[in-house]
Amino acid sequence: MIVAGREGGADGVRIVLETEEAMLLSELADQVDSVLLLGGDDDPALGRLFPSAYPEDREAAHDFTRYTRDSLVDGKRQAAQSVRDATATERDAGLVEIELDQAQAWGWLTFLTDLRLILAERVGVTDPDEAEPADDERDDYLRAAYEWAGIVQGSMLEVLDPIGR
Repeated sequence: MIVAGREGGADGVRIVLETEEAMLLSELADQVDSVLLLGGDDDPALGRLFPSAYPEDREAAHDFTRYTRDSLVDGKRQAAQSVRDATATERDAGLVEIELDQAQAWGWLTFLTDLRLILAERVGVTDPDEAEPADDERDDYLRAAYEWAGIVQGSMLEVLDPIGR
């Protein structure tokens, strides 16, 4: 994976992925979408994506959720869809080059944040700096995806953040 500024100095980011990385991102976007659509109220990953706005006031929290939840879910699903669209590729395509303008890049960052919150919940990461090694193979895969998504996210932020340029 290579993350760099766009050619000609245009705002945004250029991402070059191996085919397998693009396919992985597309699959992870499908999984985020599934959690958003099918996750029940008791799914702790949804609790991380949509924390209570009023933890001390159950009625206010319910009203806030009632008025905002659908639009928040729609925005998160659109972010996941933009990743799926950009990473759609044939199995043996070689490299996948993706050019994102500033707005598209921030949509990807939304998706990567959502993905990492879901994966963190699934593997029990509450503080990334104090995370314990995973105990089984499934958790190893999820933890690797969590860490890789963090690398992609961090690389994109380095390109997009004007501080230090």
